[in-house]
Amino acid sequence: MTSTAQDRQALHAIDSGLERRAHDSTLQLEAMARELDAFGASLSHDLRAPLRSIEGFSRLLLEPAYAGQLDPTGQDYLQRIHRASLRLAQMMDELLQLVRLARGGVQSERVDLSRMARDILAGLQAATPARRAETAVEPDIAVTGDSRLLRLALENLLGNAWKFTCRNEVAAISFGRTADDGLPAICVRDNGVGFEQKYADKLFHAFQRLHSEAEFEGIGIGLAKAQRVLHAHGGRIWAHGQRGSGATFYFTLPAMAMAAATGTELDQ
Repeated sequence: MTSTAQDRQALHAIDSGLERRAHDSTLQLEAMARELDAFGASLSHDLRAPLRSIEGFSRLLLEPAYAGQLDPTGQDYLQRIHRASLRLAQMMDELLQLVRLARGGVQSERVDLSRMARDILAGLQAATPARRAETAVEPDIAVTGDSRLLRLALENLLGNAWKFTCRNEVAAISFGRTADDGLPAICVRDNGVGFEQKYADKLFHAFQRLHSEAEFEGIGIGLAKAQRVLHAHGGRIWAHGQRGSGATFYFTLPAMAMAAATGTELDQ
């Protein structure tokens, strides 16, 4: 057998191996998708019936005709049961949305992230007009992606920045292009409570919280949604923070319309 024939045979073997691995990966992804669909169906139907009973009957017991038969301690316990059932229902709704996120595919369109960020920040300020905030949005940041999903990701990132700066006399939130370790990225930066860097990976896990609910409201799934959106677009997200000194969330997208020389880097 000639060298050329051997090379062709070797390339054919490599191609065949790659095709098999691609086929196996596709089958695994399809199996995972079916499992997620089954989980979503169970979450949506099977688990809701007992939860509705807990919420409904506890709510009835809180009405004056029944609540008056309980002493203050019993009423407090019942209130806690009812609040816990409402919180669990919210967690189920959020988890179901996370499971279904991007299952319908990702649309491809030009998305002006700068305009989107300004709209979101304006809405946050309008909802809490007493808050003092200095916001900065770099113009002309555009990507190719699904506007609905990308807005969901930005709402969670900017909403987090807004929430965790609520104790500041003046909140500082910025959105723009930057670079992290030489990697061009888009970032959301704030001067809020921050976090310990060693826990950064936990931020993107569903229901993982670095601050208690008593400190800041929420159930800890917003960043998991943002990550799922960016992964669906073929991008990635990561974070740097320091407790008491704010946080920066970076993300990349394959089709980022970066300015020349990766854009203007925001000050650290």
